[in-house]
Amino acid sequence: MAALTDLLAGDLIPVSSGHGDIDLIIPGVHKAYGLSKLCKAWAISSSELAAFGDSGNDIEMLEYAGFSFAMENAQPAVKKTAVKVIGTNNQESVFDIIEALLLKV
Repeated sequence: MAALTDLLAGDLIPVSSGHGDIDLIIPGVHKAYGLSKLCKAWAISSSELAAFGDSGNDIEMLEYAGFSFAMENAQPAVKKTAVKVIGTNNQESVFDIIEALLLKV
């Protein structure tokens, strides 16, 4: 990652996407960017969004969403970014949170 970061010099940003994979992201064009486009099109606030993540390519999205959840087995930086850490992605943790959020509506 460090070697790619140096080599790409900000033209592309390497981020971990789990399982040893690396995503190359155009600066500013990440999951949060996509969500911001949807929020604008649907006239909703980012504070109304719930996001779930486990890898480096999820960090901007978790920062953007009003409700952000990291999986228990997420990378440390992802856990630090999310508002709450939930169970692993091998459990029904995401389903449980979505169900709880919908019951509050």
